[in-house]
Amino acid sequence: MALLAILLGIFLERFLGSLEEMRRFTWLELLAQQVRRQPWADGPAGVAAVVLTPVLAVLLLGALFHAIGWPLFFLFAVLVLLYCFGPRDLEAEVEAFLDARERGDEESAMLYAGDLLGTTAVDNSRKLTRAMLETMLAEANERFFAVMFWFIVLGPVGAMLYRVSALLQRGAGEEQSGYAAALRRLHHILAWLPARLTALGYALSGSFVDAMHYWREEAPKWLEDSRFILVASGFGALRYRPAEDDESLDLKEEDSYVREALALIRRAALVWLVLLAVFTLAGWAS
Repeated sequence: MALLAILLGIFLERFLGSLEEMRRFTWLELLAQQVRRQPWADGPAGVAAVVLTPVLAVLLLGALFHAIGWPLFFLFAVLVLLYCFGPRDLEAEVEAFLDARERGDEESAMLYAGDLLGTTAVDNSRKLTRAMLETMLAEANERFFAVMFWFIVLGPVGAMLYRVSALLQRGAGEEQSGYAAALRRLHHILAWLPARLTALGYALSGSFVDAMHYWREEAPKWLEDSRFILVASGFGALRYRPAEDDESLDLKEEDSYVREALALIRRAALVWLVLLAVFTLAGWAS
C-alpha cells in the first residue's frame, strides 16, 4: 500500500500544482499556545501533549476508515501524505529564483531566494548559490524524503508525526526553554535515519566517490546536526566547489549547479521509489 499511496501522492502533487494554501497548520500553533500555558508544559510533557494530539487523531481516524473498508483507508492515507508534504513547493521556489536570475533581475532573485532561505543571511551573489544549494539539499529531506520515510514505516501516523515535529521545531527558532530543547531532541531523533538515507540517495544519484569523500569529511558533525551530512553528500554528488572570494563569478555556471541540484533531488526520489518497489515485490514492505 505504501508504494501505491506514495506514487499517487506524488502524481497529485504534480497534477494539482501548489497546495500551500491547503496545507494550513494554524491549528497546530493554536494547540501549542494552549498547551504551553500549562505549568507542566515546559519540557517533554508539553511536547508530547502537542505532538500526540494530532498523531492520535490520525491514528483513530485511520482505524475507523480501515474498519469501514480498505479503499477508504487508502484514500485517507493518500490525503494525509499530501497534507504532510511541503508545506511549500521547493521546486516552484527554486524555479522562480532561476527565472529571475535568467532575466538579469538580481533584486527579484534575492527576494525569491529569501523566501526559501528564511533566516539565512545572504548579502551578495557569491554567497547566494552556496546558500541555495545547502537549503535545497536539506529542505528536500524536510519536505519530502523524511515524510515519505515515516509514512513507509508507520503509515499516515508517521507522516503526521514528522511534519508536526518539523513545524514545531522550526517555530521554536532559537528559543531557549525546556519545551524548545525537547522539540529539538525529538526532531533530531526523527530526522536522523531518513537524513542518512537521503544522503545515500544523493550519492547514488550523482558522483558516488565524491559524495562519500565529502561525507567522511563531515563525519565529526553527524551526531550534531543531520543537515551537515545532507549538504556534504549533495555537494560531493554535484562535484560542487564554492567560488572563492578572489575568483570571478560566472552566474550561468552557478545557476547550472542549482538546476543540477533539482535534478539530483528528483533522481534521489526515483532511487527511493525503485528500492521501495523492490522491497514491496520481495515482501519486505507493505
